[in-house]
Amino acid sequence: MSVEQIAPLISQALSANKLEQDTAQEQLKVLAPQPDYATSLLSILLRQDAPLSVRQMAGVLLKQFAENSWQDCPHTAAKDVVKANILPGLGDSLSKVRSSVAAIVSEIACVDFPDNWTGLFDQLLNMMGTGEPNQVHGVMKVLAELSADITDSQVYTVAPVLFPRLIQLFQTETFGPGTRARVLSIFGTFTTLISHMDSVDHAANENLLFPILPGLVDTTIALIGTPASEKIDYKLQTECVNFLSKLVQTFPKQMGDKVSSALPVLWQLLTKNAEDHITTVVNNPDHVEDDVDSDGSEIGFGPLVQAIFEFIQALTERKKYKAMIRKVLPDVLFYLITYLSIPEYQMELWNEDPEKYVEDDDEDSMNYTVRTGAMELLIDLATEMKVPYVEALMNAITRHISSCGNINEGYNWKLYEACATAMNISGDVIEECLEAKKVDFNFGAFYSTVVLPGLGVDRPFLRGRLLWMTASYIKRLPNEDALNTLLECTCAALKPGTPAPVMIGAMKGVYAMCAELSEPEEKQVLHKSMELIIPSLFDLAGNMEGDLLMLCLDSLRVSVSFRPDIVAVEADKVNKFLVELFVKHASDTFIVTQVNDVLITLADIPECRGSIQNNVVPVLLQILRSPAPTSPKKQSEEDEEDMKTEVIDLLTTFIRKTPVPLPDVYVKEVFPAVMSMTIGSVKDSSAILQSGGECVRACLAQGFQQVSTLNINGVTGMEYTMQLIAKMLDPEVSEYGALYSGRLVSSLIKHAGTALNINEILQAVLNKLAKCETPTIQQSLLVVFIKLFNHDLEGSMSFLQSINTPSGENGLVFVLKSWCEIQEIFTGEYETKVAVIALTKFLPHLLASDSPLSQIMVSDEEMSLEGGRITRSNKTTQGPVMIPITVKIFKILVQEFGNVLEELEAEKNGGLSDDEDDIEEEEDEDDGGPQFVSIAQIAHLLADDDDEDEDNKDDPLNDVDLHSHLQQFLTQLSTHNSYNQLCQALNENEKTVLNSLQVSGS
Repeated sequence: MSVEQIAPLISQALSANKLEQDTAQEQLKVLAPQPDYATSLLSILLRQDAPLSVRQMAGVLLKQFAENSWQDCPHTAAKDVVKANILPGLGDSLSKVRSSVAAIVSEIACVDFPDNWTGLFDQLLNMMGTGEPNQVHGVMKVLAELSADITDSQVYTVAPVLFPRLIQLFQTETFGPGTRARVLSIFGTFTTLISHMDSVDHAANENLLFPILPGLVDTTIALIGTPASEKIDYKLQTECVNFLSKLVQTFPKQMGDKVSSALPVLWQLLTKNAEDHITTVVNNPDHVEDDVDSDGSEIGFGPLVQAIFEFIQALTERKKYKAMIRKVLPDVLFYLITYLSIPEYQMELWNEDPEKYVEDDDEDSMNYTVRTGAMELLIDLATEMKVPYVEALMNAITRHISSCGNINEGYNWKLYEACATAMNISGDVIEECLEAKKVDFNFGAFYSTVVLPGLGVDRPFLRGRLLWMTASYIKRLPNEDALNTLLECTCAALKPGTPAPVMIGAMKGVYAMCAELSEPEEKQVLHKSMELIIPSLFDLAGNMEGDLLMLCLDSLRVSVSFRPDIVAVEADKVNKFLVELFVKHASDTFIVTQVNDVLITLADIPECRGSIQNNVVPVLLQILRSPAPTSPKKQSEEDEEDMKTEVIDLLTTFIRKTPVPLPDVYVKEVFPAVMSMTIGSVKDSSAILQSGGECVRACLAQGFQQVSTLNINGVTGMEYTMQLIAKMLDPEVSEYGALYSGRLVSSLIKHAGTALNINEILQAVLNKLAKCETPTIQQSLLVVFIKLFNHDLEGSMSFLQSINTPSGENGLVFVLKSWCEIQEIFTGEYETKVAVIALTKFLPHLLASDSPLSQIMVSDEEMSLEGGRITRSNKTTQGPVMIPITVKIFKILVQEFGNVLEELEAEKNGGLSDDEDDIEEEEDEDDGGPQFVSIAQIAHLLADDDDEDEDNKDDPLNDVDLHSHLQQFLTQLSTHNSYNQLCQALNENEKTVLNSLQVSGS
């Protein structure tokens, strides 16, 4: 194969004729395995006389080859030819060719560098040294990719040679802003790498970074202060600010003086460009969004503002810098409100697509704009500063309103909207400060000067925002007239034909009012208005899609709970409408979840339950029984499974909310249908098994006698339940399907009692436990035994001692070891409590007997919090420390007592502190080693408490005060002759906890 063979195919692949394109691409695929394929593509890519389109296509094909086939390509000689000849292309006169070559070099380097391309780095440095702009540009693109792959062991070789060259480039004005921006990007990558090395090599920062940072930072600050003449200059300034943010976060102590130098420069940049931003972006109908560079990154003022916002945020996270921001907080907030103004081009997009307005105009939006960036920073400042923030916000809003003039003139309304937005997103902190009487804010004056005039202006985005914002402060309204105005405007805005931004604001306002008015007497405020609001929301939902529909359903859900009598009258109509929505949007998990939430709310209304059973449940059963998708939209198997899981979960909730005895539809139709799906499914779906098991458990809880004696084609409900448990506990079925199997087993034991062959079930639980590796699933299975221990310690121990795991290990020994290994990472308040109580029964038994159980050895590990990562501490290179199980249980109980004390202290210190900095940041000067904390503390921090399990509500152990129980137990234990020996194994944190008891030996 030669260049002459492949070049015509490349030209043909660029043809406008689709058939010719496809033919050429197929022929190129056939040629790809040939030895000369890559070298021929490279020759075409580097040919100066070839058309640019042909060269680019050759580059695309060669990059695809490097990405997909290079590693497995057997043609070593051809690959060597490519590597030997490709680098000169980095200096090509055409930028697009340079970018293509750089991308190919980076792909090859990912595979071959450094072992099979030993000279690459030196060659790149030599090309940098020429100073030729095109070569430097190409080399920098490669280095930006390579720097991410440099290892710790290579840094000391690479950095001393590379850093001086990079600094020289950065400080030389002849190189373009794009190249200089890449220099900082590379330094940012190395900063992260070297700072992480410092935890092992404490001299890394001192030797490699600190000597060069002062000069580098000075140049960076100077460049930020240089006026941008073109959009590309913004990219360099943006990278400069990002680099400073990284340094502040990584080396706060060393950056002290430099931050003082950078702040005035950044402040001037932010304030001087604010007016220009209003003129050229916010109030300019012809403005277009920022351009994108060759790397796909936006370039323009928007990304630069975002970088400055992030720099300010980085400062507020450090105590020593927070004071700097606090001094200028009123001015910071004044300009942030300016940057909240809605641009004309954005309004046009939102008017065309109201769903985009719902999606974009939110502080959690993934679509970044200057406006959303300002929102994020306001929220961060509010969270960090609290009282000073609220005082500064009032100051900033007053300045804006007093200076912007008549709301009806020009674009003044946008500043009113921006002020309302700031009030809106700061609502929680403002309310917290007002409740604590830490600030003095006259909402009545704000209402009369901003809200009332704004509601009378024909500006939909302003009116919608004011409705939402005012609703959030409904309890602060100055008088009944203001309340009536809000409610009348909200009801009117929910009528068809209302401009979308006003309607959206009204729907959000309804949700906000319902959230604010939580007490029964407060709810009366909305009693009459709900007669208009609830029907209007149902009408709107029938004509909405996507995010608008989700917003409407969310508002409807909270409204229904205020006036259940309204929906009760039209229960059949309402439920039919909702189930139609469910079927229509069955492929959209988000909308289905919102519909389910409304249905669940209706299930709390006694008058609606019969209608749900007659109108909703039959449709859900049809979906479960149907092998084909019932949605009008074509669904994948995964979508179909998700939908059926949603259906089962919804039915489970209906069953839980239905008083006993269960209606026949749940016993005779839902129970068999769910069983058929979970037991009879060919594909073992973990999600279906989990949801199906929970539904069956709900049936057992609400109607055990009805379900267990049910005859389904000659098989009783009890037998079916046993079959389901056997499937969930089958060692060959995915362990994730057994996530809730422990709950089902415990529920069955509770309800069936002696009528159950418990030995067979417990053996299956033990076998599954022996196969599981996931802690949450292990916990679910262990809790089965833990509950039995609390009920009958001796009997449960005797049984477990009589059985073995599949590998032959004694059942009781295995359960105890598994339990002690993960007790510290148990989640859920109930599960943790019953486990701790059981351990307080076990420990005295083990200490009082000569049983070999007391000789069981288990691992004792602590966790290290390093750089935000959780890692296991290495106290020894010989593996984990092994300790007797009695010592391990004692340590666990002390740790759990410490967790209880922390919770009590947190409850005691709840609310605003007199010191607005009551949440202490890590001291910037603290250069100490890693923090070592127990696994229990980490699990406590990371725990995601589920809602209380209905089946456990009547367990007497719920009434046990864990603090008193542990306090009494540990105090009594201090009189045991083994106590001092147990205490010797405690670490410093555990000793501190025990010392709080003030007992001898601690």
